[in-house]
Amino acid sequence: MSKISVEDLVAEANQNELETNALMKMLEAQLDSLPAAISLPDVDPASALREFVVEYINHVPSFISAVTFAAKDAGIEDYVIPFLEVATNYFVSPLSETQEKVNLVNLMEQAYLSQRLIEEVNDQYILRAGIPLIPMELTKANIIVHHLLGETLANSLDDVVEETARQMTSQDTVYSSERFKEYVETRKGKGWEQVWKQWSDMTNSLAIDLDFGTRANKDAH
Repeated sequence: MSKISVEDLVAEANQNELETNALMKMLEAQLDSLPAAISLPDVDPASALREFVVEYINHVPSFISAVTFAAKDAGIEDYVIPFLEVATNYFVSPLSETQEKVNLVNLMEQAYLSQRLIEEVNDQYILRAGIPLIPMELTKANIIVHHLLGETLANSLDDVVEETARQMTSQDTVYSSERFKEYVETRKGKGWEQVWKQWSDMTNSLAIDLDFGTRANKDAH
């Protein structure tokens, strides 16, 4: 497969979904087995799930671009850009030889790898700097997609992400730079507010949520 941009890949997958409805069929088959903690609307829950997944995937290109801009502005691109390159490579990795066209089911796996890597980097960054590199809550969306992928596949993807993050954060010379120290002290980084707003709008406007209290209450009966 020739090199393709993230944006082109997303557009191709969305077009494929219009023709095949593959993601919708997958989600419909999973409705009865999803954890009660995933709160779905009573009317047309499969469509709500598909809307969530499409937004989760569509957000990757703009998210990576915005984080790249903010990292450069903060002077910590030497640390951040390599992770974003890996996240991008996860997303645009070649299709298997048996797959002729990219689809949203396949792209959901690749988007999960990308989003989980960024989440893992953020967690390890907090341990070192005491503040988040990315002031965004990625966990909720990633947990939902984890369940949609299934435990076996999602856990194997998590293992790949955690090992990648461990290897890359072992080289942390950026933390000794004066620019990094200044960033930590002042929490600089223009552009984060808009990125955060975009992500918050996406996760809060959709009819999908996590409610662990609901699961606990149902399990108790």
